[in-house]
Amino acid sequence: MPSTRDRILDACLRLFNDSGPFAVTTAEIARTVGINEGNLYYYFRKKEDILFALFERFQDALNVVANAPHETGGGSDPGLAYLERWFRLMWEWRFFYRDGAAIKRMAPKLRARNVKLADRGQADIKRMLLQMVEQGLLAASEEEVDRLVVNAWIISSYWLDYLDSRHNIGKVTPEHLDWGFSQVLSLFLPYTTKAGQAQEKRRRQHV
Repeated sequence: MPSTRDRILDACLRLFNDSGPFAVTTAEIARTVGINEGNLYYYFRKKEDILFALFERFQDALNVVANAPHETGGGSDPGLAYLERWFRLMWEWRFFYRDGAAIKRMAPKLRARNVKLADRGQADIKRMLLQMVEQGLLAASEEEVDRLVVNAWIISSYWLDYLDSRHNIGKVTPEHLDWGFSQVLSLFLPYTTKAGQAQEKRRRQHV
């Protein structure tokens, strides 16, 4: 059974993803967990402390994704599958990407760590894409790879805002998540070689 501290962090991740950390009150957190505010303050004196604890979890999740290709041998794990895992990680921890301004106000020391982690994420994606170029799966220059990384990051960070503002979709389903990744994937298809297309087709058949 999860500890009270873990239940607080689980609840905060859901609430922050839904509404943003700035909008969520400590009273709402305590009510969601089923404890009183005094008990909440026993574990976390302020929301800044919660953000730091969640960031530690986020780093652990990022390490799992970053190390997965090496654990599976790399070659047996298509690069586009690696990109999809990154996309889903950004979805699971979307408030860190979406609410940078609020995080900067609430936990200014965390902002620099968040930026550093995002830099690492982009570097890992670039490394994987360049590996795909070497394997003959992508036909792109390093400059084109740099643009792909940035544009994929932008779409991965803001596709939810698009659904909300353009189509008034506030509650996201698994189908919307697939749609979001398809937008990212469309950036890479023009650069995908026939070998890369065949590998992606095989991957999709096993999803």
